[in-house]
Amino acid sequence: MTPPPPPLTLVILAAGRSTRFGRLKQLAPVGPSGEALLDYALYDGARAGFTRFVLVIQETLRPDFDAHLGPAAAAGLDIRYACQRLDIGGEGTDAAASPQAMSPRAPHPPATQTPPPPGRTRPWGTGHAVLTAGEQIDGDFAVCNADDFYGREAYEALANAMCKANITFSNADITSGVLERGDGGASVRPRAPTPVHAVTVGYPLSATLSDSGGVSRGLCEIGEAGALLRLTEGLELRRDGERVRGRDVAGRPIDVPAQAPVCTNLWGFPPGILAPLRDLFAEFRAAGPGLDREFYLSEAMNDLIAGGRAHCTVLPTNALWLGVTFPGDRAEVAESLRALVDSKAYPMNLWDAPPHPSPSD
Repeated sequence: MTPPPPPLTLVILAAGRSTRFGRLKQLAPVGPSGEALLDYALYDGARAGFTRFVLVIQETLRPDFDAHLGPAAAAGLDIRYACQRLDIGGEGTDAAASPQAMSPRAPHPPATQTPPPPGRTRPWGTGHAVLTAGEQIDGDFAVCNADDFYGREAYEALANAMCKANITFSNADITSGVLERGDGGASVRPRAPTPVHAVTVGYPLSATLSDSGGVSRGLCEIGEAGALLRLTEGLELRRDGERVRGRDVAGRPIDVPAQAPVCTNLWGFPPGILAPLRDLFAEFRAAGPGLDREFYLSEAMNDLIAGGRAHCTVLPTNALWLGVTFPGDRAEVAESLRALVDSKAYPMNLWDAPPHPSPSD
């Protein structure tokens, strides 16, 4: 009997500290019935065909997430947790990220982690957050931010592209060799790893800015057939007329058109991405990142693409994007969500009935 395919997993990054927002924005009510943007990610993901949801959170906030996500779990969603910690396990990943489904509560794993540098309080970043979820991933998976609204069309396009591309590859692609014959006789040299094929959704930069302050976005340089050639992490990006200005992680100035394509951390991956991502994180740690440097997923993907270890296709979209970075963003986001509910795009209360995949999927 053929085993069932592994679940299509949506990893939701929800371990941020919300320093600019002033409180836990991952659970801030913005929908007409008190929903957070996280609820819309779960709802749209389920409609698009994702069947497992792994939330990367801070361990101390588990009770807050449990209380908030009760209705979504009662609607039948398979919601699990992975706790991002500063202590690092022996392989460079978070040894505390053992499977933690909402029920029953899993026990704490043994303390076998390496402590962070003295004084380090900042999380290790979005790339490490994905590694934290690794033990919960059995097959292809997507990644999104808990405090962003991407639009149902974006999740559907991502899920469809992942299925059509058949992006999962076998271990044989990495371990197989090529037979050679030289003066010393036959030998086997390792075959270069097959690049991991990923997808990401690209939005116009202007659609993702905030009137309340500078934001961080992944600026995309796109080649033929939508191939992502380079991804630059832009920080403190603000509109200036028809341009957007900010800086990169090294402090160099950025000046790009307002319509430049950006990645807002909505990705699709095969499980094979975890091994090279783990290698890069080990290098990041060995280089001594200090107290503030973070291991960004966007920078890691840029390195993997440049090194030929990954290939990424950018899926352009005009889907509505909403985000809550600053307290001043909340009113506009709430107004947009209410308009979507009034247009019947979403029910007044998301969890009145379980979401089902769209007929077109």
